[in-house]
Amino acid sequence: MCKSMALMLFTGALTWAQDPVKVAAGQYKLIAENEDVRLLEGNVPPGSKTVMHSHPALMAVILEPGITMWTMPDGKKQQSAPGTKRGTVIAMPPQSHVSESIDKKPVKVILIEFKKPAPAAAKARKAPSLANCKVVAESPHATAQLCTGGPGSITAKHTHTSTEVLVALTDLTADSTDGAGKVTKLEVKKDSAAIAAPQTHTAKNTGKAGYELIVVDLK
Repeated sequence: MCKSMALMLFTGALTWAQDPVKVAAGQYKLIAENEDVRLLEGNVPPGSKTVMHSHPALMAVILEPGITMWTMPDGKKQQSAPGTKRGTVIAMPPQSHVSESIDKKPVKVILIEFKKPAPAAAKARKAPSLANCKVVAESPHATAQLCTGGPGSITAKHTHTSTEVLVALTDLTADSTDGAGKVTKLEVKKDSAAIAAPQTHTAKNTGKAGYELIVVDLK
């Protein structure tokens, strides 16, 4: 979890052809970005499709699962894996495609686009290892973990050494305590996403319900 859930908005834009925010604005919207990542929310209604657009390497966090068909520039098609569930994280390489919902349900995702090349393996930074978190996706750019806890649960002291992205699968109310003992109260809404700076902290779930949080640490 993070010390601050404030979104860090920057003016920099991806120098990427066929930017989905520009060519498919009805289905993709910018949530936040910094020098490392750009966060997009994607919504594709049932039976609809986007125009051709491009992404750099990314991780997709599924909020509303549905069957998606991707059509590549050469006409080849690829279908999403069956049985994809809410909270699934998918690592995808750079590509251009048309996205089409071929299900009776809408598709909703948070896309974490990586703006810099992946680090060499020897220089890659490790995500914190915590008892209440498990790795759900890995790529050369980042490690994604699902972190959970019940009411009153405490996340042990740990350090995020690089930019961190958080996607809330549930509402969450928590106290985050940094290395100097400063407490920041957090209120996170279900399906929201944010960028956090590197930090060392502990956290306590102060809500009356358990939580589920996808935490993506860049390498």
